[in-house]
Amino acid sequence: MDEKETNLPATTKKKTLKNNEDDRKWFSFPNSPASNTVISVVSHVGDLETFGKRLEHNSHSTQIDFFDPPEGSKNLSQRVKYSTDNTETTIHLDNIDLFTKANKPLKKILTYTLVQLSKENVTENPENDISIKFPLEDFVTLGCYKTIRTARQAFNQAQHPLTSIKIEGVVKDKKDQKQITDSGIEVLFPGAHIKNGIVEIYLNKRINWQLFALQYFSILPKEYFSLSDNAADTLLNIVMLARKRLNDIGKNGSFNMSFKTLQQILDLPDETITKNPGRDIKEPILNAIAEISKMLNGDIVVEPIYNANGNIIEFLEDGYAKVSLYNEYLEHFGELAKTKRIKIEGAMKKREEIADRAKVKALANKLEKESKSKK
Repeated sequence: MDEKETNLPATTKKKTLKNNEDDRKWFSFPNSPASNTVISVVSHVGDLETFGKRLEHNSHSTQIDFFDPPEGSKNLSQRVKYSTDNTETTIHLDNIDLFTKANKPLKKILTYTLVQLSKENVTENPENDISIKFPLEDFVTLGCYKTIRTARQAFNQAQHPLTSIKIEGVVKDKKDQKQITDSGIEVLFPGAHIKNGIVEIYLNKRINWQLFALQYFSILPKEYFSLSDNAADTLLNIVMLARKRLNDIGKNGSFNMSFKTLQQILDLPDETITKNPGRDIKEPILNAIAEISKMLNGDIVVEPIYNANGNIIEFLEDGYAKVSLYNEYLEHFGELAKTKRIKIEGAMKKREEIADRAKVKALANKLEKESKSKK
């Protein structure tokens, strides 16, 4: 049904609705640790344990813990605790089967929901229930679906899992830690529906949206929505990773992503198990890379670097994708790199000044003691 609703709150935020008229090549996209965690968990719901093992191997600062569902539980639920140096986020998925079946449309609908969230002026904990609204036609305009009918079918399929994602967690800084939710486990999006061609997704007012998603931002090419699943997943992770590779971008205008990481991102089989690693691992990685470079038309160029005569082990261990940024993308991340460098240089200068003052004070104290001892 077009107007199917799930636990809809009474009050929503009013806003003027427009089709996607932005002439920029990209969307602003939340790139905060907690929101990235939700995307990662939802994207790899089919085999979270394998994803977790690979992630911990490829990123030593990340730890994933899994909790078994309650004994006798009818639905195969999953609770995943995702920890990094500064965040600790626990995602609750009550029915893995639902997420698995709807995974294909859910990933892009969740991503577009976060894109729309970045446009909202959401306070830390809004007093009233608020919602995100956008035309269903956006999915057609962006090339995600060919018709309004197929877009509606996809949204209806993704609606139940989208509105059942639960979260809790903390974000740590130098002085203290802040809770993402007011009172433990909370549903991210309490309700969603389509009415008169307008999608409306409700935001839980007991979630600190600034902390959850709106701390940091990246930019997501609009082509993401028209790419195949593998290419889209690769591109999304490229823009997430770009903020962490600002030093490389500032120096070279590019950064590298290992094929091992791409194997993890694309949920490709283990190289020691598959009988046809060329077809099952190598081809999906190379095809995703080629599709991105073709669709981005020179703005982002992804070049595979590997030994064409090597085996699959060498391909994964030594091979990598060189991601080169141009035009608006290089300008955006180049400015971020410059800002980061200035902050680092400022902090280093401040530390040096403090150290110099400490040396001067120590020398003055020493001279004073020597002067007193001579008297």
